[in-house]
Amino acid sequence: MKKNYFFSIVALLTVSLGSMQGQVVNGTFENIKDNGLISNWGMNFFTPITIDAETGETTQDFITFGCWPGFVFPSWDANHGQHAMQMTNGLNVTTNTIIPAKSILFNDPKQDIPGWNPGIPVDLSDQVAMLGFDYKFTRMGNDIAEAELVVFGTDGQELGRATVDISQTNTQYQYLYEPVQFTSFGIPASIQVSFSMAKEGSVPAFGSTLIVDDVIVSYAALANDEFQSTQFIVYPTVASSEINIVKGSTAPSGNYNFTITNMEGKTVSNQSIQLSDNNPFTVDVSQLSKGIYFISSKGFSTKFMKQ
Repeated sequence: MKKNYFFSIVALLTVSLGSMQGQVVNGTFENIKDNGLISNWGMNFFTPITIDAETGETTQDFITFGCWPGFVFPSWDANHGQHAMQMTNGLNVTTNTIIPAKSILFNDPKQDIPGWNPGIPVDLSDQVAMLGFDYKFTRMGNDIAEAELVVFGTDGQELGRATVDISQTNTQYQYLYEPVQFTSFGIPASIQVSFSMAKEGSVPAFGSTLIVDDVIVSYAALANDEFQSTQFIVYPTVASSEINIVKGSTAPSGNYNFTITNMEGKTVSNQSIQLSDNNPFTVDVSQLSKGIYFISSKGFSTKFMKQ
């Protein structure tokens, strides 16, 4: 029997935004809508529905997910705060095909999906120079996830982009960043940020999961990160010669072993430091190469940038 096909849009998730100021608003995913979706992040998805031309009977494909009834949703497994963004691939059981999850930043917090207008405007004062985020990745098969920032000028032309692959399984939060490669001159007027569970050209697998938190698009945002820890606090987060370490509010005074590692996971410094009250301890980082570093002690970690 001849059948006609059409598609119905399923609202799967969002995320909220506002003025950027170099940092993606709700890039920490703390703004959750009343319907349980993250404000201003989400995915366009079309569920196939079949209509029998003679009987009018409809049949909808059955889609299942690895750990949640949706592609994009809030997670309590946050790096900072209470929420992060979690993404998981879906399986169309009817056709036995994998559907990769993709979350796109969009401007209208009233929407549940990006629709045809993804991206957000930026002000002249905004510094868009990089894409940075913390993530966990549970990888099935040979899955390669991808994060991307695209910068557009006032007339809609692309000025540059930052694209980074996510291919390594990490059960602990890892930090990734990629500078924007500018290819045209112009004034940034808008940006698009997206996270995809399948890099273009790759074949997705069922069960892969990506958790993302603390999305930023400028080094200035990294410098203004108000990271608070009950164990220790490090400032400034962008340093040229030295950083300061202060004991957290609930940490006992005493001796702490601090380890500094680079983005490749190589240890570049080990120091034993005595911390007490609110007295800062200064660490010389002038000999480090430019880049992002992690500093950790007793299972707690934060990051700073050497400029």
